[in-house]
Amino acid sequence: MKILQIVMPTHGGIIHYTSQLSNALSENNEVHVITSVGSEIELFNNSINLIQLHTGNIIRNFILNSIIITRMMTFIKTIKKIDPDIIHLQSYHPWICLFLPLLQKYKIVTTIHDVKSHIGTRAIDENIARNIHIKYSDAFIVHGNLAKEILEKKVTSKKIFVIPHGDFSFFNKITQYNYAEEAGNILFFGRIIDYKGLSFLIKAESRIAESVPNIKIIIAGSGTFNESNYVINSDHFELHNRYIKDEDVGAFFQRTSVVILPYLEGTQTGIIPIAYAFKKPVVVTNVGSIPEVVEEGVTGFIVPPGDADALAEAIIKLLKDDRLRKEMGENAYKKMQEELSWDKIAEKTIEVYNSIYNMKENKQLNYSDT
Repeated sequence: MKILQIVMPTHGGIIHYTSQLSNALSENNEVHVITSVGSEIELFNNSINLIQLHTGNIIRNFILNSIIITRMMTFIKTIKKIDPDIIHLQSYHPWICLFLPLLQKYKIVTTIHDVKSHIGTRAIDENIARNIHIKYSDAFIVHGNLAKEILEKKVTSKKIFVIPHGDFSFFNKITQYNYAEEAGNILFFGRIIDYKGLSFLIKAESRIAESVPNIKIIIAGSGTFNESNYVINSDHFELHNRYIKDEDVGAFFQRTSVVILPYLEGTQTGIIPIAYAFKKPVVVTNVGSIPEVVEEGVTGFIVPPGDADALAEAIIKLLKDDRLRKEMGENAYKKMQEELSWDKIAEKTIEVYNSIYNMKENKQLNYSDT
């Protein structure tokens, strides 16, 4: 099968996801990838036909730069030249929205990584782009059953397929140095943004320290963080308020004892697959489809969102029981290998492609703007 993956983000979780899926698909298929100039192309296998195109800010370019028309024509010509059996969209980007009406001769699959906008994001833009993709796609992939239930409000369930987020063990391979685990280290990793609930982990710090005095909460990620407003005991915190390069990711997970996701809401996350790859148990909140990849008491603990006391209690239980923590870390790694491997994810993705490949031309999927 000739597959074209289109992904516009140049770095971060979606380009990581697309590269690993494309690599697995390329084992038995012809895979092409269109991405933006500046993307992390080193993550893709050499067997993949990788095409980088200029995109940029659409509105600004229309007003200030006539070259946008040339770029649009190049985009369409590139797709026509490839003539794929399947186009798989990995993000609902405004640039792609311009072309979807022109691509109806192809079968289109869209992975909707987030079925609803997060707190603190540009919800209007995202909703418009998401709805346009829903209107012009033949099938949709989401990463959990709850995500499917939400999407079913807009499109018939027959077109929605649940495939879990694949493993991110590639971070093991690109980590430059090996670090020993440091007892008492607690990791919050990823963008610092309202919906991630970091304030509740910080609030839990004093209670955790009462039972485990040698704790260190490592906060690693870009975003707005005013240390003076949150951190009382600075000895218990280590802050890396910046975008973490891929080659540096592994060090944070190697050093930590437990990974914390205190989210207030969310659809899914790539942080859990990273934690599992480094044999780390997780403490997550019961939001979105996140608990669907965490086995309570086996690979981690699930607590209510916004509950600093419950969060502290789960963390304390892991930090005070070395045997339990290590056993859960091993369970997490085993779950990653058996359920989240890219070979299995690729097989399920091909099943989605096959389900629509011979489908009669019909793009009307009970679409609703509500």
